[in-house]
Amino acid sequence: MYKKYVLQIVGTVVSLLLFSAITVFILDPAFQYHLPFAGIEATYTNERYQNAGLIKHQAYDSICIGSSVTSNFRASWFDERFGGKTLKVSYPGGTFSDFDRALETAYETHEIKRVYWSLDPRLLSADPKNPHEIPAYLYDFNPFNDAQYLLNKDILLESCTATLIASLTGKHNDLDTAFMWETPQTRYGLDVAIASYRRPKDIGFQYDRHIFNKDLRANLAIIDKWIDSHPETTFYLYFPPYSTLYFDSIRRQGQIDAMMFLLYDTANRYKDKENVRFYSFIDQNALTTNYDNYTDMVHYRSEVNRYMVDYMADNPPLDDAAVSTLVSRLRSLMKNYDFDSLYPPSAQDKYK
Repeated sequence: MYKKYVLQIVGTVVSLLLFSAITVFILDPAFQYHLPFAGIEATYTNERYQNAGLIKHQAYDSICIGSSVTSNFRASWFDERFGGKTLKVSYPGGTFSDFDRALETAYETHEIKRVYWSLDPRLLSADPKNPHEIPAYLYDFNPFNDAQYLLNKDILLESCTATLIASLTGKHNDLDTAFMWETPQTRYGLDVAIASYRRPKDIGFQYDRHIFNKDLRANLAIIDKWIDSHPETTFYLYFPPYSTLYFDSIRRQGQIDAMMFLLYDTANRYKDKENVRFYSFIDQNALTTNYDNYTDMVHYRSEVNRYMVDYMADNPPLDDAAVSTLVSRLRSLMKNYDFDSLYPPSAQDKYK
């Protein structure tokens, strides 16, 4: 009798596990095995999990990659201006180790003609390893670790349910606008940006220019690996347009010399590479001092993303003179811009 009950329990558990695995395989909300079957609508809810499947199975020959500042791009904008078929893979909270893993999967599955890569200064100066790493088992091609996906309770109850609801209601989600954080309700402006900015105390001195060197070298090594090993690919590298609040932050934290060295060293390193076209938007003051573009210190409206696509399509990359001008323009900004005027007198006193 005891043996019969044990077998029934085991049979029930196995049946439930099989049901979970089959359901996840068919609906496949993270696109690990296939793109949605006819009649099944895709739902785009978590790029850190879903990018892997999109990289593996979408049709593309170009890739737009970077942190959350790339989320408001539309892949179709790159297609219109540069040709080809582009896939956007953005990683909010991502680091260069995330980009490295994504490009590894992309090159294993596709021939890549162009890479549009945002080189965020905050990430270039940070440890490339992410303490909140992307789920590596989704990015590899090892079927033996797929149980983490097929038997994942959250995938079954949340992601599969969302896919079923979208499919039953006929709600279509467009990949071109997937993972954009901008909505009609998103607010921009100086008051919004400052509200989320914790202005650091002014330490009164500047650190040595090499304080970022260890992490910078590690990040540049990742970039070098892909540029040097894929001469057939054209890499569009660029500094995104962080607002002047960012430079107020590094100025007050004593990081002016270190950040100027980072920007110059990076731009100078890649400007003469045959398969690289390097651009900078971080020194375009018409963008970075217009707070109507920003919802916080570094995130900007989608019109700015569109502008960057058009600018790279219509303008030559940086040359020697432009690299030198980049740094001098930013130093002049930090020396002459009245950052305190952005704050009411009471806030100015608080931060002195």
